[in-house]
Amino acid sequence: MTVTRQSLVEHFRLLSDEELLTQFQSGELTDLAEEIAGSELRGRKIDCSKPDAEMSLAEKPAADDAAVDTGDLVLAARYPTAAEAYMLKSRLELEGVPAIVTDGQMAQNLVPLAIGGVRVLVPESYLSRAREIALAVEKGAFALDGASEEERP
Repeated sequence: MTVTRQSLVEHFRLLSDEELLTQFQSGELTDLAEEIAGSELRGRKIDCSKPDAEMSLAEKPAADDAAVDTGDLVLAARYPTAAEAYMLKSRLELEGVPAIVTDGQMAQNLVPLAIGGVRVLVPESYLSRAREIALAVEKGAFALDGASEEERP
């Protein structure tokens, strides 16, 4: 298996703050991996330049902790393909709404409609915002070329 920049980005993105910080501080990463892990830490606003970077986790503003919702996950949208569900998940996360995709692997191996499609789940407190974003995505509000579906030939 060849390790690429993209595979490292994906790997570090999936780690918790503590796991990422532990790997970064281990001294066992290659130069490329250390660069990407450091970038991910900075993106999470964790100062990894301090001698004791563990301190930076405790120094995060209390508002960040308050924003974490531990409520139940609820259905925000359902799609026939995993690709559509992951596109919505990405948009939701860009808009500050935490989301997960479920049944994506099963939909690839089975008939997606037989399992009820691929679901996008969000914390209950984010449901109304997630549905607004999902509706906007379906209407083409986030089209890459700047044109909505109605404006296209």
